Amino acid sequence: MNVVPKTAIRVMPDALRCLVKAAYLKVGLNDDHAQMMADALVAADLRGVFSHGTRQTASYLTLFREGKLNPRPEVQVAQESPTSVQVDGDGGLGYAPSFTAMRIAVEKAKASGVAVGMTSNHGHFGAAGHYTRVAVAADCLGFAVSSHLREFLSRASILEAGGASPMSFGVPSGDQPPLVLDMATSHSRIFGATLEEIFPRIPAVFFKTMGLGLVCNALGGILAGIVSQEELGPRKWEGVNQGAFFLAVDLGRLTDLKTFRRQMDDFIGTLRKMRPAPGYDRADAPGGLEWERERLWAAEGIPVGPEHQKALEGVAREVGVATPW
Repeated sequence: MNVVPKTAIRVMPDALRCLVKAAYLKVGLNDDHAQMMADALVAADLRGVFSHGTRQTASYLTLFREGKLNPRPEVQVAQESPTSVQVDGDGGLGYAPSFTAMRIAVEKAKASGVAVGMTSNHGHFGAAGHYTRVAVAADCLGFAVSSHLREFLSRASILEAGGASPMSFGVPSGDQPPLVLDMATSHSRIFGATLEEIFPRIPAVFFKTMGLGLVCNALGGILAGIVSQEELGPRKWEGVNQGAFFLAVDLGRLTDLKTFRRQMDDFIGTLRKMRPAPGYDRADAPGGLEWERERLWAAEGIPVGPEHQKALEGVAREVGVATPW
């Protein structure tokens, strides 16, 4: 899904933001939250992370329309200390509480050196890289994980235990693209093969991704209040199934920032000159390709493939707004 479509139209980011914002306003989000959703989803598209971009709009609108998520949440700080903050999402999507938690964590890290944030009582929070980039912009190291309500069934294979929880690290640089790792903590299905068929060939991959996924579940799930359905009890909003955990570290407390940025530039620049992996035409560090696309596509337009167009056209018809193509 996160491959540039071979056949696509180009849509300018502002036009896409207008379409998406109008759709969220139609289902009851206030202006600030509708704008936040438009900005976040188009930012994902600009980076080529189409799986977490504007094509998510259709499923999100369904959750609001069916009353599974709160379109008008009162996102509030539930409790805080000089180095921590907990944010309640009040049954809405996870974007607003997650941006709030990371921004407050960054402010606290600037005052104390390090801070953590946590969110609960919300739905999907999108791409984890949204939040680590908030930290990077403030010369902080950022870490973000999320998890969702899960039930481990004894009849299921341990190979499925890790799930696909997201994890992101963000590290600032200077002139080179910042180092931003944003990934699901899961293996991908290979050519339709079953897990049992693939496992004997690469067991270490499964154990490592499972371990990462379980850590995400512990921090972004259990710590954030996402436990068993039995323990959770009845939910006011059926779509509430996620939590998240964030960390911000002020790098200026640990080293000279000017020197660090220069060294990161040398490090990333050297990596980008290495021989590419087999089948690829370039070498890069995590976040480099997204950084380049974001700048290029902001000027040239986002490539929107046929399936993406169809999804957005369906959204436009559903809420009675026009598409920009």
